[in-house]
Amino acid sequence: MIHLEVIVADTTELLDAEAYGAGALLRWESCATIAGTYAEGGTEALVAGTSLYDIWDDAGLIGTWYRTRISDAGGSTFSPYSVPFQTAEHGLYLSVDQFRAFNAAANLSDEALLILLDAAAQAIIAAVGYSGQITEWLRGGRGPLLMLSRPALTVISIVEDDTTLAADDWELSSSGQTLRRLDDGTNPRWYWYGRVDIAYLPRDDTAERQRVQRQLVQLDLSYQPGLASQTIGTWSETYATGSQATYAEQRAAILASLSGGAWIV
Repeated sequence: MIHLEVIVADTTELLDAEAYGAGALLRWESCATIAGTYAEGGTEALVAGTSLYDIWDDAGLIGTWYRTRISDAGGSTFSPYSVPFQTAEHGLYLSVDQFRAFNAAANLSDEALLILLDAAAQAIIAAVGYSGQITEWLRGGRGPLLMLSRPALTVISIVEDDTTLAADDWELSSSGQTLRRLDDGTNPRWYWYGRVDIAYLPRDDTAERQRVQRQLVQLDLSYQPGLASQTIGTWSETYATGSQATYAEQRAAILASLSGGAWIV
């Protein structure tokens, strides 16, 4: 999934009858290469005075190219295309609206909240890698079992000491996280040997990433170092001091709930 943040200037003017009229649309297209054939992915209704538009491409991958244009409601009049672009190598897991569903009291603007959501997404990727296919390298020689950092939905390939193993050379556990070397396959061996490169598609952990992203942003919104108490009108609250975990400790603990122990490359 790829998240796009598209800025549309002068939406009020674009919605004018002399431009694209009421119901004008932001249209987005995607392509695997910059000069290939683009396919339309969807539309977003323009809103007067709103410049930032969130677009979610469920089929998007890192490296996908995008372009946008404006049209009237009926799709008969179009603006020129934007310059093709790619997203940065990170994406959001929660939209602003989804976050506000958990925390309606967040009083930041959409633009400011997006900065915190994006920073949290980058922290998640730094801790556990991107969603989608990953490759890990592990060291054999310690027995018939290898532990993956994340439960695998599908194992794509295994290369053991420069030998590409066949499907009957290994067995994936029901948990998806342990690989057993088999001694009765095409390349039999009762233990893993040398360097083992494993490419696999992990089980979908989007919901977990959303949970952690929400907690990281909530920590940013609520953490007030050095604050011992606060009073608003007749309400007051006193905070414990000395025993509370630091911001860095709380942040590390949140990210640790997603962390694995293997080396992801």
